[in-house]
Amino acid sequence: MNDPVIVIPATIAVIVLLWFVYALATAGSLGRYFAARKIGRRWLRDPGFAAKVDELNQPPKPPEPPKPNPEPVRILTLLQREGRLFDFLLEDIQGNSNEQIGAGVREIHRKCQKALNEHLVIAHVLPDQEGDQVEVAARFDPSAIQLIGNVTGQPPFKGTLLHRGWRVQEVKLGPLPEGQDHFVIQPAEVELP
Repeated sequence: MNDPVIVIPATIAVIVLLWFVYALATAGSLGRYFAARKIGRRWLRDPGFAAKVDELNQPPKPPEPPKPNPEPVRILTLLQREGRLFDFLLEDIQGNSNEQIGAGVREIHRKCQKALNEHLVIAHVLPDQEGDQVEVAARFDPSAIQLIGNVTGQPPFKGTLLHRGWRVQEVKLGPLPEGQDHFVIQPAEVELP
């Protein structure tokens, strides 16, 4: 058993057998194993090919987070452009008199109302008058009707209408201009000499 004539060929045979088992286990077939070796040799010799393989071997980049929808901001932009609503809301009015505030609010109200009427079709959620007794059906939309007070039992519910609600029925805005930051409500103004 210690005869080198037997031990060396037996060792080589075992190594070859283990190599075949390894090749089959890792590649699934000898053809795939030899193709992988060929690709590996090319990867070592050809830098352009190596760069392409390395790029494919990178983990995928996480998807970009979705951009927020600029449509709601467009309405705010209109209210600022037409009625200077943000200038009023973000201004410190604590030092102003009630008369000054009232005069400012009247003009802001008129201009913002005009902008809303030009760009939105708005209707009441419920047609009844505030203070009327109304019945809320069994399958009501909780985003359209908010129940307040002692809410117990199963619908239909009967109660007093406190606010008729508002619903936008149509938006009349033109297409978004290309290349603009749609989240700028009011651009900064710089006067040149």
